[in-house]
Amino acid sequence: MRGFTLLTATILTFGYGFAAQAAMKVDRAETIRRVSAKIETTTPTADANRVWYGGMLAPITVEAKAAPACPKT
Repeated sequence: MRGFTLLTATILTFGYGFAAQAAMKVDRAETIRRVSAKIETTTPTADANRVWYGGMLAPITVEAKAAPACPKT
């Protein structure tokens, strides 16, 4: 009886692993297809919610004038 239980557990474990692998493969293929799609936009802000997946970004320069938080009286 122990052998049958061990065999059943082994078969179920391999089955669940195969199902999980198949699901991840389909999800990964869908993600790659979606990310690699070209988007033609006329303005840079047309698709502001698109996720950035790497590449070179333009440098950002921040300029500010410092003012005392509490002026001397």
